[in-house]
Amino acid sequence: MAIIRDFPGVKVTVQVDSRDATEYDDPDGVENDANRKNACWRTSTYVESKDDAFFRIRYQVDNSHRWEGPNHAFALALYVDGKRTDAVVCEARNFLNVNPFYVWESTIEGSRQKSTSSGYDRLNKFKFSKVTTLDDAANDRVKVDTAKSKLLGVIEVFIYPLIITGPSRYSNSGHCYNAQNDNFEIAEKALKGRAVSHGTSFADGGVVSQRPSVTAEYLNNHNPIAAFTFKYRSRDALHKELIIPRSPSPEPIAGLSEAEIRRLAMERLDDINNRRSSTIVKRESHRPIIKREYTEILDLTEEPAKREWKKIKIEGNRVAIDLTDD
Repeated sequence: MAIIRDFPGVKVTVQVDSRDATEYDDPDGVENDANRKNACWRTSTYVESKDDAFFRIRYQVDNSHRWEGPNHAFALALYVDGKRTDAVVCEARNFLNVNPFYVWESTIEGSRQKSTSSGYDRLNKFKFSKVTTLDDAANDRVKVDTAKSKLLGVIEVFIYPLIITGPSRYSNSGHCYNAQNDNFEIAEKALKGRAVSHGTSFADGGVVSQRPSVTAEYLNNHNPIAAFTFKYRSRDALHKELIIPRSPSPEPIAGLSEAEIRRLAMERLDDINNRRSSTIVKRESHRPIIKREYTEILDLTEEPAKREWKKIKIEGNRVAIDLTDD
């Protein structure tokens, strides 16, 4: 979803296979891109394209956009690979006296052509087609392909301010554009080092109801006030242009045979077991030595035994007790 801060309330999204495409910042920004329609405000991003995938463009406008008056509007003109493929109008009156959370939406799935059925158009759905390159091409071919590939791989939405001057009506030629499929075989020299991987082709989308056309007058000297640019590339091309980082290199084991993988696994297991064994031995060798002291336990509840003392007679018929005896 791309937005422009100076042009609030308007969102443009590229959807690939019905899902919002991831957007990547354009490292060069809009400074190095030609402002070919002289838009006041611009934004530029990259999205990933895939072989033969369908894509569409989704517009959303909410109440945060400030209109100058109820009769104002703007046209959202879609260019794919440098060619105008669709235009739709969003009017200020859609936001009058409605829910403040109302969001105007429109999804563009392809270019429209006249249909033989009254009230209907034939839809040519957008589809990514792979670009192939020629190594050796004549100078004339290189010149033609250089001009052809200048805007190849680019989706642009230009927003033109309008004033509604008349009623809406249905017309068989209101929004019909050329949807001829191109040949995406390009001379390598014509790309001048750009990693362009896809162009846009068209697939039959059946018939769809016509959209009404408005009678309006262009403002701002017929110049757009805003431009949204999406450069679509394959994932490999996004890597080559350094838009997204490459995936990490596969582990060395990916290229080994089954026998080599088993051998490495056994060596690793032996190493783990050896480490465990050495750890156990080390722990046992450092066990603390506990000195056990043997103490005598005395039963203090027993009566002390009476000791027979050794008596000896001394001079004068007196009796003495020998205290030296154990």
